[in-house]
Amino acid sequence: MDIALYNSIYLDFRSKLLGPIFSTEEIFATLARNLAPLAKIANIGYINCLYYAPVSQFAPNGISGEFTAFHDKQNLPEKPTNPDFSETMTTGEQGSFTFQAHPIQGHAFTDDERQVVQLLSWDFFILSGRARLMGNTRKAAISDPMTGAYNQAGIFAFTQQFIGDNLKDYTGHFINLKNFRYINKALGNNMGDLALKMYVKQILLFLDNAEMIARLGGDNFFVLTKKSHHQEFIDKFTVCELTASQGPKPLNIRLQTRIGVYHIEDNVIVGDALNNCAIAMQAARIIKTRDVVYFTKEMQIQSIHQREISTEFHNAMRNRELVVFYQPKVCLENNRINGAEALARWVRHKTIIPPMDFIPVLEREGTICELDFYVFETACNDISEWLKAGITPVCISSNFSKLHLRNENFADRILEILRKYEIEGKYIEVELTEVSDFDDTIAMQKFIDIMRKNGIGVAIDDFGTGYSTLNVLKDYNISVVKIDKSLLNNIGKENSHDEIVLRNVVKMASELNKDVIAEGVETQEQADYLKRINCGSAQGFLFDKPLVRDDFLKRLVDGYIY
Repeated sequence: MDIALYNSIYLDFRSKLLGPIFSTEEIFATLARNLAPLAKIANIGYINCLYYAPVSQFAPNGISGEFTAFHDKQNLPEKPTNPDFSETMTTGEQGSFTFQAHPIQGHAFTDDERQVVQLLSWDFFILSGRARLMGNTRKAAISDPMTGAYNQAGIFAFTQQFIGDNLKDYTGHFINLKNFRYINKALGNNMGDLALKMYVKQILLFLDNAEMIARLGGDNFFVLTKKSHHQEFIDKFTVCELTASQGPKPLNIRLQTRIGVYHIEDNVIVGDALNNCAIAMQAARIIKTRDVVYFTKEMQIQSIHQREISTEFHNAMRNRELVVFYQPKVCLENNRINGAEALARWVRHKTIIPPMDFIPVLEREGTICELDFYVFETACNDISEWLKAGITPVCISSNFSKLHLRNENFADRILEILRKYEIEGKYIEVELTEVSDFDDTIAMQKFIDIMRKNGIGVAIDDFGTGYSTLNVLKDYNISVVKIDKSLLNNIGKENSHDEIVLRNVVKMASELNKDVIAEGVETQEQADYLKRINCGSAQGFLFDKPLVRDDFLKRLVDGYIY
């Protein structure tokens, strides 16, 4: 029987295979549904496919299988043991695809029929490869390539496909691996990556098919569980013990988490659920005493306020709403001003926004670095103007977040501003904040050394609030120790150990040739005690609140005595 290769039956068959098909199983099922008319005209009784793909990013366990696409049992009752036509083709990933075909019983393929079989073989190979490629492309778009978890786009794809509008039956969990950077630092990035893969695998084994995990980037994850499954998940994964088998001996890794939890309510879409979980996780970062924090409406209100702060910050910079105040530092020997700290105050609509309302927000976002240099440059400009007016300034300290220490141009930028305003380093003190847990000791030491070589003092803020502050005192060439106000709160109280600690800190710093200043001094009793233990300077409301520039300058010029 003569068969035109481009006949309408073949064209109809092909037209049904060109839609969006995303898996080998799906393309084979589609082929099987549409083969009968074409098989009939070509006298095909049996078509079978064998396929293999090696382990890859998209197939962690590899792929192998066999699929009978067509079997005309009426005209070919038994499956052939040696099919008349068999062709094996190799894929680009070193996989293979074998197409087998056999005519109906008592018939031998004509040349035209064999051409149809040959075309089918190639079509099966090409179309199954296309389906896998489309599936891999879609998977790449919605999954994290390293761990195999969904990515953020995958969260929406998963919920749309598997959950729909029934999110009220689910609990969302925003997970941050709070000790992960130390694992990377101690064990290396390769072991860190392995730990992430193992962590995701453990969670995937725990979840059922209607639950999911997504990696949001770095060491952050989002997990959706059914509400009935939530507590078991928390119990199992707040702390996760892993055993990595890479290398000569097993290595135990302990992952500790902070988790923001939201029990999803009626009519809440997945994007809002994710946001609420993130708000709760940020609250866990701030609280620090609890690793699992549940979302509340109050957190949402606070988050909205913080977003407003974040949004308005740059406008405030442009509009000069951020004003530099100066809080005097006082010599405890003569009660005269011997320095000052430059502090940012946000003045909006003639009202001062409290620093605790905006500084922590800027810290979390990293925009604190812009504010730090804004305050520093303003202070340098003021010092320059005072010098030009014949006024001898005192040393002005300016705060810099530890985030700056990750910028290799940090020291150069400070020196560049000093050159711009033509002032000497002796008039400036750099006050590093919250560095007790800073992990890049080399960067910190390099920065401090550059400052000291240029005659610029370096102070460590909030001394006494971190476990590693003694190491800071011992290991770094700082010039000033600034004692945190928390060490002053119990002065004069019976059975208080704070006085002993404070006395010995001052003694130790003095013996290391460091100047000592106590901040947050609010009572005369505190000031008297600090003077008795030879603490050189103090700062606090007992002496003065932060002052606007002109009021501070008047104190300075008048030689004010407290």
